[in-house]
Amino acid sequence: MRTPVVIDGLHLRWFVPPKLGETVHWGLAWNSASPRRWAALEPKWSQTADVRASSKLLMRRLTAGPKADVLAQPSIGRAGALQFMFNADLPVPAQIAVSGALTLVAGTPRKNVAARQMWADFDSDAITVGVIRRLRLVSIASDMLPNARLPHGSNWGWASRQFVSGTERVYELAHPPDTLASYQLTDRVNGLHRESFLLVDLETARRPDRKTRCTR
Repeated sequence: MRTPVVIDGLHLRWFVPPKLGETVHWGLAWNSASPRRWAALEPKWSQTADVRASSKLLMRRLTAGPKADVLAQPSIGRAGALQFMFNADLPVPAQIAVSGALTLVAGTPRKNVAARQMWADFDSDAITVGVIRRLRLVSIASDMLPNARLPHGSNWGWASRQFVSGTERVYELAHPPDTLASYQLTDRVNGLHRESFLLVDLETARRPDRKTRCTR
């Protein structure tokens, strides 16, 4: 079973770049924005996972006002040997359907405090063991665009940085980059911006092996 995993420039600075054929022990994550955010990368990928609550404490998801804030339970999705963390609305569902891509939260650490902290924050029961089968460099442009997910009215609203559809550029890689570039495309403040990501095909077993724990 192959799963697309996105690594951004920040996490590539914190963790060792993966190599083709390498077996990795990773902490992965998904959120409700992933299907929209990563839709163009692997549009046919989706997975239904069984869900169990993590031992991590409840999270508070901010909304338009403090009285409307929503509590969410850090949870673990599992499909075969693939595992990932996400914040589930209460009550925690028995299953979840995910799409878009997963993101790397914790990997093979470089010697820095941030990498150690990411492992400390990640639930060790949610580790995924898999093999790197494909590496691609993805470059996507983004801009400040109206965001209907944020509070808005008929003639006002909030903007957020979002990917611009159709600007994706994808390159096959034989070796991973050590860093990922990002740069401004215009002189406009908060204007058009291009950012690179490492897209990994992670192969995992369709059936889980024995329980895997990882201590950092």
